[in-house]
Amino acid sequence: MTGWLGDHAGMRWSPGLDEGLSQAVIVGGPDRTLAADREGHALCVARDDARIHGLDQHLVGTVQHCTYWVVDASEATGDDWEWSPPRPLIVGASSDTFIALSAALQWLDFLREHRFCGACGHVMRPSLSDRGRQCGQCGLISYPRVSPSIIILITRGDELLLARSPRFVNGMYSTLAGFVEAGESAEHACHREIFEEVGIRIHPPTYLGSQSWPFKHSLMLGYRAEWLSGEIKVDGVEILDAQWFHPTRLPPLPQHASISRGLIDHFLLERGYPMTRDSA
Repeated sequence: MTGWLGDHAGMRWSPGLDEGLSQAVIVGGPDRTLAADREGHALCVARDDARIHGLDQHLVGTVQHCTYWVVDASEATGDDWEWSPPRPLIVGASSDTFIALSAALQWLDFLREHRFCGACGHVMRPSLSDRGRQCGQCGLISYPRVSPSIIILITRGDELLLARSPRFVNGMYSTLAGFVEAGESAEHACHREIFEEVGIRIHPPTYLGSQSWPFKHSLMLGYRAEWLSGEIKVDGVEILDAQWFHPTRLPPLPQHASISRGLIDHFLLERGYPMTRDSA
């Protein structure tokens, strides 16, 4: 199944490897921002650009035929950069650029959050054997954090179970999601999260695909499952409202860039219902 940004259908992605025919540098700024151009797209500069002279260039990886690097220019002064929150840049990117921006943002997070050892407090340095950061005092090696989470579309015949979170805008409803807890499988998390948030039981879920989502460092594992039993009862904290929606009366939905929208679109097309409503 395809349909969301960063899915690997026909796309070559080599994290941490310099294999490109061209080179580009992504520029990170203060408060988790990225440099943008005047048209509102992520700005990539040449490796010899004078504005990044003296900054450490960290290898992100190669997407298709371009190798991407990232620099931390958060302490830059002057008017050299126009900073933008990362979400509009990433969601509005092409699929290959999405991968590069997502990886760069997560790599910057890792560098900023692992300047010192979490075990003894000493300075962390680049590992000589891999992409980790190693403490010269106690030897602890840390790696960029990836947090697995499930995102699942529940169906009942032609109906879709969609829910609204307190953080959603414009009346948007989406699929249910939650982080995988220590000691449980992704499938266990599907059953647990659904029951905790909306009080229903589901048949065994079917895995459909995944998406790296850099807000902040999630790996979204996409599933679909059919309703088994129970009536909707929201928890009132993580979920404010949840309803069964028929494809002919859908609420505002997530953007097409997200795997949540991909799960919804895949089901609608499978059932012969064209998408006619714009995303929120």
